[in-house]
Amino acid sequence: MRPLAPVLAGLTVPLLVVVALQQEQRQNEHRLGRAASEIAGRPVSVHCPGLLERLVDVSSNAGTVFFDDKGQPANFTDLDEETCSTLDRFAEGKTGPQDGTKVARALHVLAHESSHLAGVRDEAAADCFGLQRTAVVAEALGADPAEGERFARIALSERSVTAPSDYRSPECHDGGALDLDPASSVWP
Repeated sequence: MRPLAPVLAGLTVPLLVVVALQQEQRQNEHRLGRAASEIAGRPVSVHCPGLLERLVDVSSNAGTVFFDDKGQPANFTDLDEETCSTLDRFAEGKTGPQDGTKVARALHVLAHESSHLAGVRDEAAADCFGLQRTAVVAEALGADPAEGERFARIALSERSVTAPSDYRSPECHDGGALDLDPASSVWP
């Protein structure tokens, strides 16, 4: 029989790594939750996949918000690993110019899902509102206003190519019915 001390010593380092990763994940979720709450207009939270969830995740959705039978949104959104890790790296200042499209996409996903958390069920409206709030999310995660607007323009350009038809609205433009600030000529 092996003595217990060497076995426990062998588990200490991996266990510390797992605990550190979980702590980092929780910090990121709290940071993202604050940004989402600002858009949702109420306290909400963001869930990122843990170690085990990452191994078995087969969803193609970057983010999800569930609505109950009465049409009320949940108090949280689930984001996929790529979105969570990209937003974490961005907030930590660990992304560069080569990551612009990926960061803009992740910022838009959080803004889009936050629009759902605010009660918007329609995908086209949530997508349009998310585009207009991408800069808000960027700034909440540490970007200056000019950088936030740059990411919003990248997201807008990217979504004009990648958005499925049910995520598009002819009213999603400056002065359109989905314009959150019709008095402004800034778009998105």
